[in-house]
Amino acid sequence: MNERATLTPKQESFCVHYTSIGAETFSNGTKSAVAAGYSEKSAYSQASALLKNPKVKARITGLHAENMSRNMITIDKVLADLEHDKLMARKAGQLNVAKECSVAQGKYLAMFTDNVSIDPDRTREFSELERSEAKRIAAFLLDQPALPAPDALGGDEQEPEGFDVETTEAGGQER
Repeated sequence: MNERATLTPKQESFCVHYTSIGAETFSNGTKSAVAAGYSEKSAYSQASALLKNPKVKARITGLHAENMSRNMITIDKVLADLEHDKLMARKAGQLNVAKECSVAQGKYLAMFTDNVSIDPDRTREFSELERSEAKRIAAFLLDQPALPAPDALGGDEQEPEGFDVETTEAGGQER
């Protein structure tokens, strides 16, 4: 199916601007909307709506594929280039560059991530020991007198008088 045939001229223009590698509008919905002829006042909301439109999303995906094909960019090529650069950097003694290549490869393979995903179905209550440790760390970070380290044998631990994590703010001032 030809995605172009189902889009308005403004929508097509938005897609072209949004996928123009190297342009100021590349992957910027608001700037792409303005460049496509939408008003500056409504550009943000128009871009948001356009990026949710299944026909626009399909056209953007198609244009990205065309760009990658035209530029002969594939995932395998990028990973191979990173591996080559890593090996060359190691030979040249540039270990930081080699490490960055490894990091980029690992990020692509989702071996680690910069974002943390929290699954509400896997949440749990903190133990008394964990709460105590969190309070001790908070006191240190807030420049409060440090709480004693938790007793490894589970002995009783007394909190400093007047110390309540829920009512103490940065700088030790009580609310």
